Amino acid sequence: MARLLLWGATSAVCLAFSAGAFAQEVKLRLVSFLPGNASFGIPAKRWVDETNKRGKGILQINMVGPEAIPVPEQANAVKTGVVDLYSGPPTFYHGTLMEAETLTLSDMSIPELRKNGAWDYLNRLHAEKLNARLLAGFGDGVNFHVYTTKPANIADKARPLSGFTLRSTPAYTAFFQSLGAQTVPTAPGEVYTALERNMVQGYGWPLWGIKDLGWIKLTKYRYDPGFYNVSVNIMINLDRWKKLTKGQQDFLTEMSNWMDMEWPKWRAETAGIEEKIQKDAGVQVINLGPDHRKRAHDLSWNDLRAKSPQHITHLMKLMRK
Repeated sequence: MARLLLWGATSAVCLAFSAGAFAQEVKLRLVSFLPGNASFGIPAKRWVDETNKRGKGILQINMVGPEAIPVPEQANAVKTGVVDLYSGPPTFYHGTLMEAETLTLSDMSIPELRKNGAWDYLNRLHAEKLNARLLAGFGDGVNFHVYTTKPANIADKARPLSGFTLRSTPAYTAFFQSLGAQTVPTAPGEVYTALERNMVQGYGWPLWGIKDLGWIKLTKYRYDPGFYNVSVNIMINLDRWKKLTKGQQDFLTEMSNWMDMEWPKWRAETAGIEEKIQKDAGVQVINLGPDHRKRAHDLSWNDLRAKSPQHITHLMKLMRK
């Protein structure tokens, strides 16, 4: 009888442990500003795939794109818990947390920002204003460019884009206007139609992805040097984060570190490919000189500092070389 009781008790403990282990796996939903097969949606998809591969029994992520939640609504969706995770640039939540735009201006890599305290500082601001926790980021080392469907007036060095209307985001609106252009905020999915109908004659976008989005068909010119720094953040709703077990939190932290290690490899692989794509498509490159980049950065830093002097002054010290 004693042996039977012991066997029964042991079986019950094992069953309870198995049930607990099974219940421990949590399913999360991530929304990305781009599809998983397009430019800066691809690194997010790679991260999700690797997380799911390593996270069996711990954590799994289902990734959806702008077809599920429109880009302008995605950041608020993670803030309110409609989705658990969000992958997108800070420009799409500029109105809630303008200080995150410093990542676009940063001269530092994400690992450097983690080391010098800037990442923790930004994480506190994300928690306070967006109810979110930053997990990972990618895009550093890839610059933005101006692209147009007709040639700029490069003889006018002060305002070479006078007479142009450009697709813009809050990140570079002031810069484009300083070049003489009018600006129109446009979601990525609407840019092709805007170009086709001549509602805009150009846009700002990184070196990567204009073929994926179809814009290369209508693009004739790219202006160098590049400016700013691509920043795509992967974050989790703060309430959801707090409900995860410590093991699940540690696993997501581990996967964030994995992204830090993998991103430079992906960037190197893709940069040459994208340059060749544009060259083969006949996109002409016009160099506007070093003042082009300096103007962009000075304008943006000054604009941000005027709006949030305490935070931006501190972050400038950590992000500029």
